[in-house]
Amino acid sequence: MAGWAFALRSLWRERHDILTFLRTGDAGLAQDLRRRFGLGAPLPKVHLIPETLFKADCARSVPEPASVIIPVFNAPAMVDRLLAHLPATLQEDQHVILVDDGSDAPEIPLILDRFECRWSNTTRLRHPQNRGFVAAVNAALQHVPAADHAVLLNSDTVPPPDWLPRLLDPFQASASVASVTPLSNNAEILSVPRPGIEGRVDPDFVLRIDAVAARLGPRPVALPTGIGFCMAMRREFLDRVGGFDPAFGRGYGEEVDWCQRAQAIGGVHAAATNLFVGHEGGASFGAHERRTGMAAANRRINARYPLFPTSVLNWEQQDPVAPERLAMAVAWVAATAQDAVPIYVAHSLGGGAEMALQSEIRSALGCGSPAVVLLRVGGPSAWRVELCGEQFSLAGDVSNAVLMHELLAPLADRHVIYSCGVGALKPEQLPDVLLKLADGHQLTVRLHDFFVVSPSWNLLDSDGHYRGIPKLDETDPAHALPAAGISHRAWRERWRQVIDAADEVSVFAPSGKRLIEAAYAEAVGKVRLRPHRLDRLPNRLPIGGQALGVLGGINQAKGGAVLERLGQTFRRKIVVIGDMDRQFRLLLPHSVLGRYDQGDIGKLARQHDIGAWFIPSIWPETFSFATHEALATGLPVACFDFGAQAEAVGAQPNGQVIDVSPDDTAGIEAHLHALFER
Repeated sequence: MAGWAFALRSLWRERHDILTFLRTGDAGLAQDLRRRFGLGAPLPKVHLIPETLFKADCARSVPEPASVIIPVFNAPAMVDRLLAHLPATLQEDQHVILVDDGSDAPEIPLILDRFECRWSNTTRLRHPQNRGFVAAVNAALQHVPAADHAVLLNSDTVPPPDWLPRLLDPFQASASVASVTPLSNNAEILSVPRPGIEGRVDPDFVLRIDAVAARLGPRPVALPTGIGFCMAMRREFLDRVGGFDPAFGRGYGEEVDWCQRAQAIGGVHAAATNLFVGHEGGASFGAHERRTGMAAANRRINARYPLFPTSVLNWEQQDPVAPERLAMAVAWVAATAQDAVPIYVAHSLGGGAEMALQSEIRSALGCGSPAVVLLRVGGPSAWRVELCGEQFSLAGDVSNAVLMHELLAPLADRHVIYSCGVGALKPEQLPDVLLKLADGHQLTVRLHDFFVVSPSWNLLDSDGHYRGIPKLDETDPAHALPAAGISHRAWRERWRQVIDAADEVSVFAPSGKRLIEAAYAEAVGKVRLRPHRLDRLPNRLPIGGQALGVLGGINQAKGGAVLERLGQTFRRKIVVIGDMDRQFRLLLPHSVLGRYDQGDIGKLARQHDIGAWFIPSIWPETFSFATHEALATGLPVACFDFGAQAEAVGAQPNGQVIDVSPDDTAGIEAHLHALFER
């Protein structure tokens, strides 16, 4: 019967532990584990989405002849749903074989009678007692005409229109295809969005997802096995292999065994990548019988085919149907969501914007959204489409905005949130992409930096200095895109349309509000001050340390050149808790510790004898997590008089805003040495 996770569940659990260990554990042991379980590289997370994904060739030759076999055992509500829905999905002369496998629910005969009255080409069989899925299918196979393929269809499925020709198409593509299985919400390795994700199954739900599947170009994808909930079996292989092995009792494992026997004589098993069939799952067996049946089948499959579990794990790791799974998963989210689905446009650079984004994602998922969409810029492709749910994540690289929009088209109810576009391959296209994404929908602009004001997201001029909001006629190339022929005025005009369309512009500090309103007068009235919440601030630290601490990632805008100059003459040790751009250097005795966890700030500060903090950022940050973390330690904190960091430091008794130029190394030194005397 459909459902062969029995052979894999324990291995899946082990695989999760193993893959986790491979990322963190001993390299030699990791190599042994990879060899033992047939694992190559860790599970790939991102797949390239081909530009031809939606270019379906609808031309089809004469349909392959097939008989549809539907075993029935109780579950009257599901049987009635299928048989009431099925005629509208089939051609008029389609042969259907119903097998009542000893049902004792009194509604079943009436339901089958109704279908038989509606569908003339029906063969109806009945077992006096329940004999199980294997016996029911084998009995039906005796009534399949000699020229027909056989198609198994569980009674708890919901097939869409035109499902059967699409399921049989791979038979026309290659004579070696022995079985074909579609994608489904409940189909083991062919599940959308991932195995084990619960959800409703009804005709409307299935139609919405299959509407996307039907637009996908059919593509040959080999499977380690067919999956019996909805599986086409080629006539030539039925003749050579026979039916299911009665040794599998009432069900579980029989289709794996059949597929392995077919594979042994040259058969391959294919996925119908342009078909989605709904499947409830678990309708015929109780929990106890399911567990015992799985265990028995597990032992038999492992004994007969010891390489099978590894082949499935390797297939799952590579996930050859990832592009189609992502496309259908977007439709799954649209069909499942009760409210507007959040679509975040975000960069790939980490930092505070990413921390805030992850917090928003957790909040959205916690409020019931089945998933959120992330459109990442700054990677190897123009767009990375990420679909993130509480129990799954899918990702695909997309080379152009047209394909990206097509992938997201099913999300008819959406809330577009611009987080950050720094790093985009073609930043001049961002405003148009945002306007198209948000056309007719809610649009929120988050001010994590000033990219909406200038290509210089930190507002620094070409010489590395901040001189305020650039004027519209600014000619400094830092505030334009000369290579794309975009002047500063043209940049502002493009983003002005986004600001006009936005329902809200979110800022995180008063200085950000003032600056964005200075750049775009039309933003006045829609700017909302929404400071970030910091849930994991460090505890207070003892006074008396002798080293100067610098917290956070350091690049040019974060004061890399300031620190490099300071390190040449400063009499105290400088300890950077964070990364530092390689174009800047701190020589011994100073040190750069690298990335850190927020929870480790206090421990690292004590370990390195930090007695005061310096925030060397030279741009008006829109919010500074590092500044708030440093202030929470109770140690003295100094920064330049710019932006949100200066507002936060100036508001606290342990803060000191130093009124000197970032170029004045001697003046900076004097202020910092005075911190330790405080």
